[in-house]
Amino acid sequence: MTPAAGASQAGFSYEERNILANVDRCLAEGVAIMDWWRWAEATGNIPDRFELAQVANRPDKGYSFFATAPLPSGPLPVMGDVPNVFYDRPKGRWDLRHWTGNVREFALRYFTRVSSFELPQTVAQDGSPGPPPPLNLVSWCPRGFVTKEGFGYQQLFYKLRGSGEIGRFPEAESFAIVDQRELATRYEWVVAIVDIFNFVLSFPLDPRLPRIGFPMRQSQYIIFSDAFVRDETDPAPGVRGRFQFGYAMLKPRHDDSVLVYGPGQFDAGFQLFTFTVQGDGAVRVSMPFVVNRPTQILSISLDPLDWGFRAAEVLTLGRASRWLEPLHALMDGLPWRPGGFDPVFTSIDLLNLFTLGQASRQLCISKDQLEKFFLVFHFDQYYTMITGSLLTWRQIPEWQDPATIPLWVKTGRSS
Repeated sequence: MTPAAGASQAGFSYEERNILANVDRCLAEGVAIMDWWRWAEATGNIPDRFELAQVANRPDKGYSFFATAPLPSGPLPVMGDVPNVFYDRPKGRWDLRHWTGNVREFALRYFTRVSSFELPQTVAQDGSPGPPPPLNLVSWCPRGFVTKEGFGYQQLFYKLRGSGEIGRFPEAESFAIVDQRELATRYEWVVAIVDIFNFVLSFPLDPRLPRIGFPMRQSQYIIFSDAFVRDETDPAPGVRGRFQFGYAMLKPRHDDSVLVYGPGQFDAGFQLFTFTVQGDGAVRVSMPFVVNRPTQILSISLDPLDWGFRAAEVLTLGRASRWLEPLHALMDGLPWRPGGFDPVFTSIDLLNLFTLGQASRQLCISKDQLEKFFLVFHFDQYYTMITGSLLTWRQIPEWQDPATIPLWVKTGRSS
């Protein structure tokens, strides 16, 4: 894989510079949180630990928690989810060393290229009617909807080791995520964006009741780094291999979004994927995820300048950002700009105030419970992704032979 020719910071747009300016800080914070979590788990220093999700008839386990991570910049309230799921075991006459090599190659080279998948879709025959809006809302005519599940990774920028050169990945290689082992030899870091497909918030939670779903397109900037990689063969008695990659959460310093918490809006955190091959060949995957706890969910701006920027973006279909770059950068540094308010946390506080806390005690309407909802949604999404990837893993008989790998796996493009 050949990265694009390097480009200076001056060659990047305002939005791209906004992203790149925060890589070092966010990477350092993500690594610090990971180091703290590893210490806390090993020493049992996670007192507020609880179970949120169970999987029937499968040897899967995990836990969630609230805690405070002591970072160099100061204590940070965090929450985490640590699922540990069974993935696969060899069947037939597999040589276990060869089996372990296949797991290694899949986990470190190909997993991020096949972590999203398309569900079966309706076939729309040629010549089928295509009613225009708003009639399409009530039409029964078959349409070829494509529904994706899982996580779609796209690499954007890189920093080379040694030279420190920063550049963009070419479009043709954007979905062929780098082999994680190259982070120790070629790349100091890789910035990517991950799309979380079919992310739907549904209420009420009781599946026996009619529900209202709110589809949400969620994307998160991330930083791949060798700090999260483990490539270990026979690391301990009874363990044939441990192969891990991960990333830190990356949040641009300026964001006009109304939603200020959730995928795409984490201030700090990390995600790991650890494939462990046990002595009998059974493969388990641990997926620890730890991020900052929210201080607000939505931010309704009280700043007329923000209203103006957002109106310009809408009216110009997103083209205004390039013209408004100098003004936007200038306004970001002004100390007197008004902030915003969060109707979600404000409503929870007022409801508990007026009911003398009964809303929290009797109806579980509280900030803690809302945070637990986020952790449950996270578990559901990652469980869907990891079980969906299993079908691709089993589809390829030999992951160590490039000649047997289909083109769509190599490129990360299923269509």
